[in-house]
Amino acid sequence: MLHAFSSLTVPQFRTLWLGMLFSLASMQMDLVARSWLAYDLSGSGLALGLVVAARGLPQLLCSVVAGVAADRLDKRRLLIATQLSLALLALANGVLVHLGVVAIWHLVIIGALQGAVFAFNFPARQAYIPELVGIERLANALAVHATGMNASRVVAPAAAGLLLTWSPTVAFYAIAAGYAATTLTLLRLPPGRKPSGQGTGAMAEIVGGFRYIVRQPVLRSLMGLAFVPVLLGVPYQHLLPVFQADVLRVGPSQLGLMYTAAGVGSLVGSLGVAYLAASPRQGQLQLVAGIAFGVALAGFALSRAYEVSLALLFVVGLTSQAYLTINGTLLMVYTDRKFYGRVMSIYNMTWAFQPLATLPLGGLVDVLGAPATMAGAGALLAVLVAAIGVANPVHRRMVTVPSSAGGRPAPPRAS
Repeated sequence: MLHAFSSLTVPQFRTLWLGMLFSLASMQMDLVARSWLAYDLSGSGLALGLVVAARGLPQLLCSVVAGVAADRLDKRRLLIATQLSLALLALANGVLVHLGVVAIWHLVIIGALQGAVFAFNFPARQAYIPELVGIERLANALAVHATGMNASRVVAPAAAGLLLTWSPTVAFYAIAAGYAATTLTLLRLPPGRKPSGQGTGAMAEIVGGFRYIVRQPVLRSLMGLAFVPVLLGVPYQHLLPVFQADVLRVGPSQLGLMYTAAGVGSLVGSLGVAYLAASPRQGQLQLVAGIAFGVALAGFALSRAYEVSLALLFVVGLTSQAYLTINGTLLMVYTDRKFYGRVMSIYNMTWAFQPLATLPLGGLVDVLGAPATMAGAGALLAVLVAAIGVANPVHRRMVTVPSSAGGRPAPPRAS
C-alpha cells in the first residue's frame, strides 16, 4: 500500500490531492443530481441526453485554447479560477431549485457554462501534477489522483442520493461548498512554472500541439483508444437514472448506491494501476481491461435484478477506470513537458464527445429501450478494443516508467 501511494510523500502534491478531493466529490454529486433532476423534470431519455450534451460542445470548442492557457499561464491561478466558477454555477443551480423555477433550459445553459470551465480545468490540473512530483513519480501520481477521484465516487453519489431524497436544494448547495473548499486549498500551493519561449502566437501554438501529436505514432494510437470508451461506454453514467426508474424500478437512494457500486469498482481499478505503475505490460493490461469493460456493460444492461446490477456495475467501474487511467498515464509519460497542456487539452476534447454521445444514446433509449441500447454499445466497445489490439501490436509494448536515463521511455517500435 505504501508503494501504491508513494507520490503522496511529496508535500505539495499531497496538498493538491487532498484539496482536489472536495472538487472531485462535487463533480460526482453534480453528475447524479443534474441527471436525476433532468429526468425527474422531463421523464425523457432524450431530454436527459440534451442536458448532458450541453456541456460537451463548449468543452470541445474551448479545449484547444485551454491547452495553450495551461502551457502559458500560472496553472495554480487557472485552477483557482475554474474552481470558483464551478462553485458559482452550482450555487445558481441550487437557487433555481430552491425557488421552484428550474427548467430543462436552465440545466442546458448551466451545463454549457460548466463545459467551458471544465475545458480549462482538466489540462491545467494534469499539467500541474508533473511540476510537483517530477517525471519519476508521474505515473504513480496520476494513478493516485485517479484513486482520489474514485474514492469520491464511492461516497459522493450515495451522499447525493440521500440529499436528493431529503432536499434537492441542499444537494446543489453542498456541491457549491465542495468547489469553494478546493479553491481555498489551492491558495496554499506554489505558483506554476512559467515556460520559456512564449514568443509565438496562440494560434501557432495550437497548430503546433496538433502537429506534435500527428508526428508521434504512440500519441496517435492513444488518442484513438481514448475515443472508443468515451463514445460507447462512459455515457452509461448519465443514463443510470433511466435504469433506476424504468428497468430496476427503485428509488433515488438506490440510484446513489448504483453510482457508488461503480465508484467502488473504479477505486479498486485505480489502486491496482497505481500498484502496477512500473509493470512492463501496461499496454496489454489496457486492452484486456477495455474488452472486459464492454462485456460487463452489456451484462449490466441486460440485468433485471438490482443486486446483480450492483455487482456488474462494480466490474464496469473497475475495468473502465483501469483502461482510462492507463491511457491517460501513457499519454503524459510519452509527451514532452512543454506540450503537456496542449496534449492534455486535445485529450480532453475526446472527453467532450462523451456528453455529446449521450444525446444520440438517449434518443435510442426512447426508441429501443435502455437495455438494448447499452447492451449494443457495450458489445461494440469490446469488439472495437479487441480489433485495435490485434491491428496495433506496438501498443501492447507500451510502458509507464521512464528510461534508465531518467527521461521519457523510448517509443515502442513495430516488429
